[in-house]
Amino acid sequence: MGRKKPPGGSFCTLPGSEALSQGEIKIAGMEMTLSSHDEAVDLIRHRISPFIAKEKPDFVVLPEKWILQRYRENTDPLNEIMDMFCDISGKYDCTIVPGSLGISRNGKLYNSAPVISEGKIAGWSDKISLYRMEKNEFSSGDQIEVFNGSGIRFSVAVCYDLDFPYYTKVAIRKGARLLINPSLIHERFHEMWHIYVTGRSLESRIPVISVNSASPPLNGGSVGTILEEEEGGVMIRKVRASGSVLSYALDIEKTIPLIEKRMDEDPGIYSIGSE
Repeated sequence: MGRKKPPGGSFCTLPGSEALSQGEIKIAGMEMTLSSHDEAVDLIRHRISPFIAKEKPDFVVLPEKWILQRYRENTDPLNEIMDMFCDISGKYDCTIVPGSLGISRNGKLYNSAPVISEGKIAGWSDKISLYRMEKNEFSSGDQIEVFNGSGIRFSVAVCYDLDFPYYTKVAIRKGARLLINPSLIHERFHEMWHIYVTGRSLESRIPVISVNSASPPLNGGSVGTILEEEEGGVMIRKVRASGSVLSYALDIEKTIPLIEKRMDEDPGIYSIGSE
């Protein structure tokens, strides 16, 4: 069975390619401790904002559900948090994924990651694959979203979403060139978690940043991947957090051809199709 071409283009010309030749970007993951609303406000004001002011990253990523409070949409407590992140994003010209939050929307509770860019909320990525007991409280998302921020198209896979290869494949087909993974992983599963991160990255040639909370028994372990082409193949390099911060530079421009070549190599027999 032959592989169908995507509408309006070849496999080597993915959506958004023209906007992604941006060269090097600086990425930072911050392993925030599990916090109440008031504690989070204090951390945003006294830790996150000064860090961004000093380091000037293009992307900032925080862990899954590190703020323990659950919020109803369009309420003052949620707006307080979002307004703070929007102010920081606008002031320091960065894209922020503030981890994920428990959000009550239309009578359902979602584990949802906001995306903030250019001082505004660009959208939300609802967790699709709920982990074990999460299914008793949360509703699943039903869309794989792709966002624009800091000149890059990217997708946000919330924790367990990363375990499933087709999430990454769909995101790439929609134009993502970077995969962000806010996580909440017990320390005893760190090795397995890192296998998922590097596996998704290597199989699809996409850089991944995965950020965990520093609180026990989670204990950090955040990791990012960099893909480098060598003679005869591609090598993956892992960057690990130090002092509860994961910080590194990533050359997106060099990565784009690797992603597109991998897409073109898929013969279609085990593909997700052209959608």
